[in-house]
Amino acid sequence: MRIRVSTRVAAFFALALLVPLIAACGGGGDDEDQPTATATPDSAATSVSSPVTTAAPEATGTQRSTPALPTQPPPGPSPTPPATFTPAPTPGPTRTSTVDHRTEEFAYGWNVAWRGDDNGADFNQQTIGAVQDSGFGWVRFQVEWSQFERAPDAWDPLPVDRVVDAYAAAGINVLIVVAKAPQWAVDPNGDQLLADWGEFEQFMFFMADRYKGKVQAWEIWNEQNLASEMGGTVRPRDYFELLKAGSAGVRAGDPDAKVVFGGLTPNGVNDPSIAYDDLQYLQLIYGLNGGEISQYFDIMGMHLSSTHNDPDWMYPDNPGTEQGYNDHASFFFRRGEQLRQVMLNNGDDAKPVWITEFGWTTENQAPGYEYGVNNTEEEVAQFLVRAFEIATTEWDFVTGAFVWNLNWSTLAPPESEISPWSALNADWTPRPAYEALKAMPKE
Repeated sequence: MRIRVSTRVAAFFALALLVPLIAACGGGGDDEDQPTATATPDSAATSVSSPVTTAAPEATGTQRSTPALPTQPPPGPSPTPPATFTPAPTPGPTRTSTVDHRTEEFAYGWNVAWRGDDNGADFNQQTIGAVQDSGFGWVRFQVEWSQFERAPDAWDPLPVDRVVDAYAAAGINVLIVVAKAPQWAVDPNGDQLLADWGEFEQFMFFMADRYKGKVQAWEIWNEQNLASEMGGTVRPRDYFELLKAGSAGVRAGDPDAKVVFGGLTPNGVNDPSIAYDDLQYLQLIYGLNGGEISQYFDIMGMHLSSTHNDPDWMYPDNPGTEQGYNDHASFFFRRGEQLRQVMLNNGDDAKPVWITEFGWTTENQAPGYEYGVNNTEEEVAQFLVRAFEIATTEWDFVTGAFVWNLNWSTLAPPESEISPWSALNADWTPRPAYEALKAMPKE
């Protein structure tokens, strides 16, 4: 999705005004995210984690898990890669899929706001009721490592215990995206994200073991092609090591849990201090160590943008009729087809895909989301249903999709970027999007 201009993107929004930046995740919520300016994309990175409370989401919405809304700068010409940018390796011959995943059970999911404080039980139960009433069976939310393990082996699991236990008791499947490195684990030299990758493996083992049977899937990091999610510099090698360590931890702690590749933020930028084109980033990851990355995840996570574009439109052949946000493929839902092709070209068609963030905002007061005024309540409802139809009938590779978002409007103020994406109003009453998804057939 477009770069989300929220907490994490505000710092570089001024620059975003100059180029069509990132199509951050569709919908904001669980914020869950590269080459250096002077090094090749697979070198290390500096990391400065900015902790966000995972216990009780604040009314300002700053505690969004990895889901940050699609925040994109005004449209403009595609940026010219800096001189130090090393392009992704040229992929081999285009391959076609030999696997049809549509026979697998589909995960219908919501990105949800949650509370882990002493007074959050009613909030979580109301959310659970909305999930169940919609006919969906999955939820996704973010847990920040920096808040869960504030110092080495100093664990603070109670807030997460509360929300995980509530969903488990209700029989709802859970996908947790883990992100935000604690400062104590960051490499002080800035050569790579973490000083010791084993620390992350230990953390993921603790998590997977503690919530065995209650959390069915773990998404390793959020939008790691966004510099603000990786300590200020995008380096594919950093994520390679994160996923390798995180996967080892999850598989040791709960062999039945699925490991999900962190969804990338859709964009066409190649500046390691800001972001990295999601398509090229994915090819770079597959190019490391002869495609070794494929060993470390079970499901490919994708974040698909949408802005004010119909899910059937796609750049350049059918960019639609809306003005702006239509001059790059990352502004379109069907970007997923291009990302899937990278998987196929690297022989990874046996892996299914989950769209872990996608959605449309209506009129939005936040800078960078002005395009939302072009989306009516009814159009958003139609777009969401059509996106599910594409994912379940036309795309043979998708086995799950998580709408951004269900209920952040109940915690964040109306002027925040997050609220207009919600399928529920601030008073928990349903919007047309919720009603349409509730009525949508689910197989």
